[in-house]
Amino acid sequence: MPPQIQAYQQIQQSFNSLHQWFPLVMFGFIGALSTFVTTWHDIDAVSDRVRASLSDTEDTFDFIVVGSGSAGAVVANRLSVDYNVLLLEAGGEPNPFNVIPALSFLMLSHPEIDWLHKTVPQKKACYALPNQQAGWSAGKALGGTSNTNFLIYLRGHPKDFDVWANITGDPSWSYDGVLPHFKSIESYEGEFDNDEYHGHSGNMRISTPPYLGMAEMFIEAGQELGYPRADLNGRFETGFSPIFYPIRNGRRDSGFKAFIEPARLNQKLTIYKFSTVSRVLFNGRNEAIGVEYVRHGIPKKAFAHKEVILSGGSMGSPKILMLSGIGPREHLESLGIPVRVDLPVGKNLQDHISSYLGPFFVDREMTVLMDRDVNAKAFVDFTQRGEGVLTTSGCQASAFVASTKAIQDGEGNWPDLQFILLGNGVYSKMAPDFARAFHLKPELLKSYLKHAEGKDSFHIIVSVARPKARGDIRLSSADPSAPLLIDPHYLENDHDIQVFVDGIKRAVYLVENTTTFNEVNGRFTDVPFPLCANFPFRSDAYWECYARSYTITLHHIVGPCSMGRKDSKEAVVDPELKVLGVQRLRVVDASVMPRVVVSNTHASAAMVGEKGAQMILNTWRNAYQSDYNDIIR
Repeated sequence: MPPQIQAYQQIQQSFNSLHQWFPLVMFGFIGALSTFVTTWHDIDAVSDRVRASLSDTEDTFDFIVVGSGSAGAVVANRLSVDYNVLLLEAGGEPNPFNVIPALSFLMLSHPEIDWLHKTVPQKKACYALPNQQAGWSAGKALGGTSNTNFLIYLRGHPKDFDVWANITGDPSWSYDGVLPHFKSIESYEGEFDNDEYHGHSGNMRISTPPYLGMAEMFIEAGQELGYPRADLNGRFETGFSPIFYPIRNGRRDSGFKAFIEPARLNQKLTIYKFSTVSRVLFNGRNEAIGVEYVRHGIPKKAFAHKEVILSGGSMGSPKILMLSGIGPREHLESLGIPVRVDLPVGKNLQDHISSYLGPFFVDREMTVLMDRDVNAKAFVDFTQRGEGVLTTSGCQASAFVASTKAIQDGEGNWPDLQFILLGNGVYSKMAPDFARAFHLKPELLKSYLKHAEGKDSFHIIVSVARPKARGDIRLSSADPSAPLLIDPHYLENDHDIQVFVDGIKRAVYLVENTTTFNEVNGRFTDVPFPLCANFPFRSDAYWECYARSYTITLHHIVGPCSMGRKDSKEAVVDPELKVLGVQRLRVVDASVMPRVVVSNTHASAAMVGEKGAQMILNTWRNAYQSDYNDIIR
């Protein structure tokens, strides 16, 4: 045998051996992920503690931005072009493993990088969760939740923003008004490449992931039922589409990667990590002049010449406002917090109530099974070419459809249901991994998924996209370290459960009654969910039990600092995101959204950051021009 062939065969044998053993190595890595996350966090914290000890206790900047998530990262980037900006972040550097999309759900629920909020026990939902409490994840690192979400980039429906404009009385919040700001943050690479709707010179790379799995089958099934293949980031009514991610070379393009890393090159941006803000400081004229924060256990203060901007997210921003004396008078007084402004902070809380529907089985090797498909080839594909199964979070396609209720109400062109195709099968460790990530009862989930382990299957996330439920966030104590009291009032109204059950039935019909899926024998499991076994299988009562039991959040939380007209009793901020009743304080994040968009909220939160930053810049440019005119007059 020629030596070249002999050498090739030896290499091939080595690769086959690596291919065989790689899943064990990979699962060993996944098992040790918590240790890696903790170690990375601790090393970062130690080095940052040394730097913090060398800095002054009190610093003064033009602007202080609190929080570096989807919105805050954009705000800090834009303002630091012209002004000295302090960015305060409670966490540290993002964990390097979060760039791997396939590890997305494994990044949830680590205390070093996640705030680990919990709701109060829900009365009519979350039966499969310990104490009927939903876990609300929020990222705690530079980039915030954009480090830990499922990467989905969907803006929302055009009608969503027209509703915002109507609520605020400001046409700049309409779809046509916000579209330029979406385009400003995007560098779009996708099949719907229409310059009218997509930007190409922004910081965040937007495209379909290299691996789309079952996406085309899902879209074709939707087309069989009369739904178009639609640009869900353009002007649409209903439709199906492959998923879009903020992704670059197969890796997560988080708010940190897209906006904070480039801005770090600018000497005008100062970042203090491991810095948790306690409250906003005011002068005697009710002007925000700075913040109190704790960095590595040491109380500190920082001051702003111009404005303080809260971008702490839908839990962080209302908490800081209430601790600062801005919130419902009765609630603050009950905790002994002096009231500065009586505003409905914490009210109007909204979220997309959702469920993992499945497993759906297929008789073809076409789903992603980690035990089978995460192998040496997958690792090489990802590291060398930015391709393969590691480039997907599992979310492969999305759809927006109208429920029977929406159609009856004359709103068939404004979807109230979202479907997300999860093309991952049940692997050997899925039950404990998902239970930890989504706060489910592990033994219950294990008993339900056991029959699907190792088989080609998939799930569909069904979400109520326009919920009627309105919850609230309250402080449990005047102590800034105390947990929040969060009550979303999941499924406590007839509308939401009616739409939810309708959505579940439509998703099952899509798989079991289209030629596309029939060709692979697509079918819903015949094993009842354990908590619902007493109901007739597939009856409306069964589906309602399923929805109320297998209840999850996708962390699309908005509304507790809602924007509105200045004379509105529901508003916390005005259309320019200025907190009512005080000066030089704004909230710029998802908490200002008066209504949740029908889609995932990362894109719309980043847009709010972009629009908010431009409004802030316009304010101070106009102030400069006014001062200049006074001087030369």
